[in-house]
Amino acid sequence: MSFIQITDTHFVPGDALLYGTSPKKRLAQAVDLIRRFHGDAEAVLLTGDLAHHGEEGAYETLKEVLAPLDMPVFLMMGNHDSRAPFRKVFPDMPESDGGFVQFAFDVAGARVICLDSLNDEPGDHEGRLCDKRLSWLDRELGKAPSDKPVILAVHHPPFDLGIPAMDKIKLRDGAALFEVLQKRRPDQMLFGHVHRPIAGHWRGIPFYLQRAVNHQVYLNFEARDEVEFVEENPDIGIVRVSEDGIQVFTRSVGGEGEPYSHDEE
Repeated sequence: MSFIQITDTHFVPGDALLYGTSPKKRLAQAVDLIRRFHGDAEAVLLTGDLAHHGEEGAYETLKEVLAPLDMPVFLMMGNHDSRAPFRKVFPDMPESDGGFVQFAFDVAGARVICLDSLNDEPGDHEGRLCDKRLSWLDRELGKAPSDKPVILAVHHPPFDLGIPAMDKIKLRDGAALFEVLQKRRPDQMLFGHVHRPIAGHWRGIPFYLQRAVNHQVYLNFEARDEVEFVEENPDIGIVRVSEDGIQVFTRSVGGEGEPYSHDEE
């Protein structure tokens, strides 16, 4: 077992609803699922948009819901987050020079590097990477063991997906990021932000976008200015690393029935 990816929890304080659903209840269901079936996971990684409005009360509720997890939990920044209130609730989360919430951790067989793409300007949802963050990434790639795969996690994908409302708020510094990655290309990239499960390659690098926890983006390739949401069950990503490579599985939260034998038919 390696680690679990969860993304875009969009917490609001307490039991408040967001778009008619409860971020608190939905993440609590995911936490229960992990405890029941994936207690051997080495870590849980939340890839950004932890809170919807970035307020301290939302992070306090998030902390309460995550408390039952026994394994290390790592929290990343997304465009809806704000570092200062986050730091008040999670003062022990790692940070790099400049106060960015970025760090690396190891699981059996891989190094996971987590990059902070938050611009932290109210109302600005584009992802940005400044020189300090890119220099930090360059150093982390240089320190990564040559005999282990590298997994790079970022909230914002740096490429268009053909979903116009989300493409407008992608990572704007993709070219600079790709240049740094020439030092060592990751074996896998993980993203959040788009609220849809999507897999593919970016300039030859495999990627996976994890489905959100609270609300999903309606899949619409037609040009629209405003993003539309749709009701779908959330899921968690299960990232497994073996000698043969890296696999990402998904498991439905609230949409999975009981298993049955094929002999019952």
